[in-house]
Amino acid sequence: MRSLDGILFLVTTAACYGTAWAWAAMLVEACRRRHSMAIGVLAAAGAATLVPACTAPLAYPARPLLFLPIALAAAAWHFFGTVRTSETWRERKVRREDARQLTLHLVLLTGCAFFSLPYVWMVLTSLKPDEMIFKNPTSLPDPVVWKNYPRTFQFLELALGHIRTSFGGLFVMNTLEVTFLSLTAMVLSSSMVAYAFARLRWPGRDILFAVLLGTMMLPGAVTMIPRFLIFKELGWVDTLLPLWVPSLFANAFDVFLLRQFFLTIPTDLEDAARIDGCNPFTIYWRILMPLIRPALAAVAILHFLGAWNDFMGPLIYISSPERMTGSYALRLFQSAGSGEWAMLLAAATLWTLPVVLLFFFAQRAFIEGIALTGMKN
Repeated sequence: MRSLDGILFLVTTAACYGTAWAWAAMLVEACRRRHSMAIGVLAAAGAATLVPACTAPLAYPARPLLFLPIALAAAAWHFFGTVRTSETWRERKVRREDARQLTLHLVLLTGCAFFSLPYVWMVLTSLKPDEMIFKNPTSLPDPVVWKNYPRTFQFLELALGHIRTSFGGLFVMNTLEVTFLSLTAMVLSSSMVAYAFARLRWPGRDILFAVLLGTMMLPGAVTMIPRFLIFKELGWVDTLLPLWVPSLFANAFDVFLLRQFFLTIPTDLEDAARIDGCNPFTIYWRILMPLIRPALAAVAILHFLGAWNDFMGPLIYISSPERMTGSYALRLFQSAGSGEWAMLLAAATLWTLPVVLLFFFAQRAFIEGIALTGMKN
């Protein structure tokens, strides 16, 4: 019986995808031809299909199939009878390209929905009452409990008791301090090292660069204990210094990415700068750094994600609650209120929201920095 339900679900899903693809293809061509009657019929057919499919219960996956052929047949009959009565070879070529683009976008939208599902589930669960989370985990919040979010700001203040966290603001400030200092140190150190490997000539450069790349194969667990002993001897344990000072020593991946971008810049700019009397540092800072902003943005976003979500570093080096970062505070939140799942997910939503917004607004710079790395001229 389960196998039959699975087959029926796959058939329903394939039919829905095929219908959506055909409907979108006809709608695109009707819009290109500016055929208002066809656009209206297709819109009505789409609404007549979508409403029953959305209101149908999940226990009857075959119910949408009763509406899909009817709506699609009506739309196709009107479309092929009124719009595509005559078609040239240019129009057929454009139509094939539209079909290819629609297929690509349908696949990408499916992947986007699939990978966004955990985050959407977290947000929806944070708005549910506690008794509803395990009773029906896939349902929508009913009622919507907005008070879970204000309660998260008060929970740690009450849980820690003697420590004033300013309703969680102390952890946010610690995280911002670590992230800002770590990000600044990483950008300066990695770009300087990458500039030296890409533009300056000195003995043993290529050998040392190969050794630097070899360090990428070392697991972090190998250097964990030696680094802790070093910071202990320096007296930095239970401070924020171990969380951002290592960024002063360039990361191999960041150096590699920036070096490849430096290599794409023509040497004519450096020659002209040297004729004007610029030294190597002036060339690096005033000529090349503005040209590698896409790569710097990509590296900065990756490093921001690592510093903002870092949990292992505070777990190893921080023992005082007033020096905790946000990721470690979420773990304390979980241990202090293990039964408050809605509040825990509300806190996790608030903590991940800056990262989501950052990637949403900076995705063009991030993708451009990755795509242009390694391209010549």
